[in-house]
Amino acid sequence: MSKTILIVDDEKEITVVLCKFLSKEGFNILTATDGETALKAAKKHIPDLIVLDIMMPGMDGGDVMAGIAKDDELKNIPIILLTGLIADNESSVYNDESTTGRLIMSKSLDIREQVNTIKKVLNSAQHPA
Repeated sequence: MSKTILIVDDEKEITVVLCKFLSKEGFNILTATDGETALKAAKKHIPDLIVLDIMMPGMDGGDVMAGIAKDDELKNIPIILLTGLIADNESSVYNDESTTGRLIMSKSLDIREQVNTIKKVLNSAQHPA
């Protein structure tokens, strides 16, 4: 059974490109353009991974993470935070999982690097499919 990824971003272009490349890799893709829709989709489908934009109007990525953390069914889903606030070469500075527990990925990364990062997180995740 293929893994399901929920992509949450208010920038349609980002979502379209990620969907295209991840679908080619055999993943099932769900999308949401805002935090409220993301929480509903996560609750309904229980994805294997969430790629979550940090800055969105209304309910931002932090609010979505807080909602996920409060839900026993969702709290163990791996999350990759996606942001345009850092350059691709700065990602490693923020990715000390021993302190943050979350991976931060720059929107400026090459799409192949983004897909490889997503695959790596999914392969190492202990979340049941």
